[in-house]
Amino acid sequence: MIANQVKRQLDGFVSMYYKGIMVCDDESCKHTTRSPNFRLLGERERGTVCPNYPNCNGTLLRKYTEAELYKQLSYFCHILDTQYSLEKMDVGMRIQVEKAMTKIRPAVESAAAITRSIRDRCAYGRLQLTDIAI
Repeated sequence: MIANQVKRQLDGFVSMYYKGIMVCDDESCKHTTRSPNFRLLGERERGTVCPNYPNCNGTLLRKYTEAELYKQLSYFCHILDTQYSLEKMDVGMRIQVEKAMTKIRPAVESAAAITRSIRDRCAYGRLQLTDIAI
């Protein structure tokens, strides 16, 4: 049940990213869209010009970025890591918590495995040395 709830939460975050909602960064406009405007204007990149251009000089930014998704997935991995949490505890308290955790550890470990598998499929966390080296 825990693994299912965690999977549903993660699927919600992943689907929010793939919706691709973009919001204008101008405070007076706040135009929201899923389809970017491909008009070129000056030095701006294609797809970043606000559709309300004559009335607004803002740019479209993603509402939920790749970095935010990766941070969310990493946070779930961190809070479900029972071994790491046990290592951070005092020695006297660790024994008591470890005994209490033996009952729920298999359920939490299955949820952590699902979370790690989804996070590891994400290429955002990998550093490509060919991209930074000449």
